[in-house]
Amino acid sequence: MRTEPVHWARAFFPYGSNCESVDNNLCESFNNAIIESRFYPIISQQEMIRKKVYARIQEQRRKIMIGGEKKGKLPKERN
Repeated sequence: MRTEPVHWARAFFPYGSNCESVDNNLCESFNNAIIESRFYPIISQQEMIRKKVYARIQEQRRKIMIGGEKKGKLPKERN
């Protein structure tokens, strides 16, 4: 049984990011963000990570609101 090179040769692989590299970059970014909390006990560590995540979410919301004001659109408030 002979397999065509199109199935195994790197020269035929598509360009662009692969799933592994995207996952790896995400992990590296997360590890970099929590580096200071690694030296605390687990409960304190989780609390510090929770605060960072909440702060990031709030920052992203603020950016969305500012962008919406500039374009004359605001996202609908959820009840």
